[in-house]
Amino acid sequence: MSLHAHAGEIHGSIRSHDLEVELYLKENKLRAVDHMCVQRGDSDEVIFFINKSFKVVSITSSGMNVIFEAEKGGYAGNAKIVAITVPAPLKNKESICFDIVYEGTLPALPDSFSGEDIGVTSGVIGEEGVYLSPSSRWYPDMINSLATFRVTVVTPKEYESVTQGVLVGEKTEDNKVYTTWEEGNVSEGCSLVAGKYKVTHVTHDGIDLYAYFFPEEQSLVDTYLNATKRYLDIYRNIIGEYPYKKFAIVENFFQTGYGMPSFTLLGSAVVKLPFIVDISLGHEVLHNWWGNSVFVDDTGGNWCEGLTTYMADYYYKEIQGASAANDYRNEVCRKYTNYVTTQNDFPLKLFIGRSNKATQAIGYGKTAMVFHMLRKMIGDEVFYKSLKDFYKKMIWQRANWGDIENIFEEVSGQELSWFFDQWVNRKGAPIIELGETHVIKEGDTWSVTAKILQKTDEPYRIHLPIHFQLEEGIFHTTTEIKNNSESISLKVKSRPKSIAIDPDNEIFRRLHAEEIPPAIDLVMGDRKVIVYPTKGEDSMKRAYKKLANILANEQDFIKADTEITEAEISQATLFVLGGVEENKMSKLVQKNLPGKLSLAKDVFSVDAVMYKDKKDAFLITIKNPFNKEKGIALFAGFSPEAVEKTGYKIPHYGKYSYLVFSDGKNRVKEILSVESSPLQRTFE
Repeated sequence: MSLHAHAGEIHGSIRSHDLEVELYLKENKLRAVDHMCVQRGDSDEVIFFINKSFKVVSITSSGMNVIFEAEKGGYAGNAKIVAITVPAPLKNKESICFDIVYEGTLPALPDSFSGEDIGVTSGVIGEEGVYLSPSSRWYPDMINSLATFRVTVVTPKEYESVTQGVLVGEKTEDNKVYTTWEEGNVSEGCSLVAGKYKVTHVTHDGIDLYAYFFPEEQSLVDTYLNATKRYLDIYRNIIGEYPYKKFAIVENFFQTGYGMPSFTLLGSAVVKLPFIVDISLGHEVLHNWWGNSVFVDDTGGNWCEGLTTYMADYYYKEIQGASAANDYRNEVCRKYTNYVTTQNDFPLKLFIGRSNKATQAIGYGKTAMVFHMLRKMIGDEVFYKSLKDFYKKMIWQRANWGDIENIFEEVSGQELSWFFDQWVNRKGAPIIELGETHVIKEGDTWSVTAKILQKTDEPYRIHLPIHFQLEEGIFHTTTEIKNNSESISLKVKSRPKSIAIDPDNEIFRRLHAEEIPPAIDLVMGDRKVIVYPTKGEDSMKRAYKKLANILANEQDFIKADTEITEAEISQATLFVLGGVEENKMSKLVQKNLPGKLSLAKDVFSVDAVMYKDKKDAFLITIKNPFNKEKGIALFAGFSPEAVEKTGYKIPHYGKYSYLVFSDGKNRVKEILSVESSPLQRTFE
C-alpha cells in the first residue's frame, strides 16, 4: 500500500497546522495536538497519514467528537492511514478544522549509528537531542499539501528547540521551556530540532539570524553568522528578497547537511570543517529560494538541486577565478563519465533525488551544466533576469522544467524547446571528436578547415567553443553544430599553431579516456575486482578484507591476489589492497608509477618525502597499462589501525590520483596530469 494510492481519495489538502508538541526525552516520546485545518472536496471522508507507531487518542471538530478509523487500509512504509468521517453538521463546509490528539515514541540513536546511516534516520527523540523530519511522519499530513505551520514546543528547561518561521513566544514555567515558532507562508513539510544549545541572535537588514551551537563550538558562531550575512546579500541581489524573516544555523548531534525552510542543520563534525562555511553553508542558504519557497514539482523532475549547485558550489569557484571554474566543470563531466553507464543513465525529467554517485552526477552535475550552457547561450543579463522572473512568478508554488522553459523563452525572446528537450527529456551526453584538419595559406591570410564529429546515434545541437593558438595570439569563436559530422571553415590573419574544441569544458559531454586522469573516481565508478592480500600479518589481512567489503558495490568482485586471472589483469579495473610484501598485484602498480612517486617495502614517497610511520596510509591510482580505459588503485596502510581509520574515507576523495593520510587525517592529495586530448591538434 502506498500513500499516493490514497491521494485520489483525499479530495482536499491541509491549509494550516497549529501544533502543540511536548517532548519527553528520557522516554523517547512526544505528546501532541494538531489544530489542523483542511480544505476538503466532495468526499465525506478526510484521510491523513501519521507515523504507524503513534496512537491517535482523539479527534474533535467544533466541539464534537469525530468518528475515525485509525488504520484504514493498513500501513504504507512508516505511516498509517487515518480516515475521519465528516460529521453531518459539517458536511456543507468547504473548510474544516480538526483537533487531533496523538502520542508516540521514536528511538534515540543507537550506539552503533554512523554517518553512513543518515538516509534512514528521519526521526529521533532522546536526551542527546531531537530530530524530526517530515518523513518521520511526526504530525498528521496529506500528500501534496502546501500548508502554513505554527509550532509550540515544550522541552525540559536545559533544551532549546527550533523549527521554521519566526520566534513569536518563549517562556519558562515549572522547569519547562515553551517555544513558539510561526511561518505564515506555506511549505511542503516541517522539521523540528532540539538540543542543549547556546543560542546567539543578531539581526541583519531586518532578518533575524540565529546560531544554535553546542557550548564546545562557540568559537565558530561569529564565522557562521558573518558568512550567512554575506550569502543573504549575494542572493537577494541576484534573485530577489529573502523569502523568510529568519535564518538559523543549527548544529546537529549526528552528521547531517540539510537545508530546511529558514534554517540549516549541520552535523557537529561537519561545522568544524573549514570548507563548509565557504561552500555548503551558502548552498543551504540558497535552498531557501530554490526548493523551500519555489517548490519542486517532482512529476517533472527535480531541477532545484542542480540549479542550487550551479548558483552556489560552482558560483564560488567562479569567484575564485577562471581556472577554478574550469576545473569544476571538468570534474562534473569526469564524474558523469566515470559513474554513469548506459545501464544506469536516465533523463533529468526523471531525477527525484540522489541515492548514489551516478544519480548525483546526473541530477546535480548534469543539471548544473545545463544551466551553465543556457547562460552561455543567452548571456548573463538575460539569464539572471529570467531567474528573477521565475522566482517572482513561482514563489510559494510548485514549479517544473516546463515553467523554467517558459520563463526563459519569455525573457530571451528565443524558442528554446529544442534545448530543454535534448538536455531534460533525453538521457545521455554528446561524445565529440576533432576529425581531419587542414591549414592553407592564401595570400596574407590563413584558411583553416576542421571536421567536428559527434559519436552518438542522435546528434546534439551544440554551441561549441573553438580556440586557435596563432603566432600573434589566441582566437576564440563559437560555432553551432547539429549533425554527426560537420566541417567548419574560417580565415585568420596569423599562422595557426593549434586548434582546440571545448578546451575549457563549457559543454556537458562524455569525456574521452585520454582526458581523464588516473583518479579514484575512475576506479570507484567502474565494475571492478577488489583484490585483498594473502601475505602479511593476520591482523593486516583482516583489516584489508573488512575494507574490501566496505568498498564493494553490488557489481564488484572480491578476490584474493592468488585468484586473479590474466584476463582480469589485462581487461578489468582493479582495486588492490596491501603493500609490495603483502599483495602480489601491488608490484604491477609499483612498476608503473609516475616519476614523482615511489613505493617500496614499508615506505611510500612523494617528491622524495617519505611516509613510513605506523599511522600512515596511502593510495595511488594509475591507468591500467594493458587497457588505458581502465584504472588500478592501490591502497595500503602501515598498521591495521591506519587501514581502519582511513579506508572508508576513500570514496570522498574521488577526483584525486594519490593520497597520503596520517592517523586518519589527509596530508597529501594530488591529481596527476592527463594525456593529450583528442579534441586538440597541433598544426605542422
